[in-house]
Amino acid sequence: MNKIIMVGGGKGGVGKSTVVFSVVDFLLSKGEQVVLVETDDSNPDTYKSLNKLVTSELCNLDAEEGFIKLGGIIESNKDACIVVNTAARATSSIIEHGGIVSDVVSELGREIVMLWPMNRQRDSIELLKSFLDGSSGYSATYALLNTYFGASEKFSRFQTSKQKDRVSGTLIFPELNDLVSDKLIDNRLALSNAEPVLSIAERSALRRYREAANSVLGVLYG
Repeated sequence: MNKIIMVGGGKGGVGKSTVVFSVVDFLLSKGEQVVLVETDDSNPDTYKSLNKLVTSELCNLDAEEGFIKLGGIIESNKDACIVVNTAARATSSIIEHGGIVSDVVSELGREIVMLWPMNRQRDSIELLKSFLDGSSGYSATYALLNTYFGASEKFSRFQTSKQKDRVSGTLIFPELNDLVSDKLIDNRLALSNAEPVLSIAERSALRRYREAANSVLGVLYG
């Protein structure tokens, strides 16, 4: 799959790390070569958990230099799916400097997709609007309604907003159980190698989550 997958959201606590874990897990299950780019260098949870499983890079996107570095990573890994975990503070930088990455992707004949995890709060919609208003070059942008914050019907603010009609699609993303999630982070593990530290019931919950997440993420092959 010839795509760069950005995981945005524009704020902390919306589930970006969990989505990144799931995207990497999904791509590996499809036999893809994966490169992770962690842009939150102050708290690089995904990097610490995934760097022994896939090629992983740290890349601060606070300034233009970071986007030049990210463009270089994309250019140097032409055969890999690039998964980029954006820092909570990164939305304004993505809008200001993201054209550099879009130009690299365009010249290489690749596609860039934004996954935008959301909670039920108004600022999730406002940040999505800012991204949609200011960004360009993305082949698709998907809103991910993180059901950790409640069933999809509880996302009424988004469901009735103008932004729903502006995105490429709305994905209902499954909830990863807190007990499982905590063990992943505490032990610096990925979804695919967490089972040895989990109880039987936790392993069952993880398998069900992975199946549900993989089903949702199948849209990336569309």
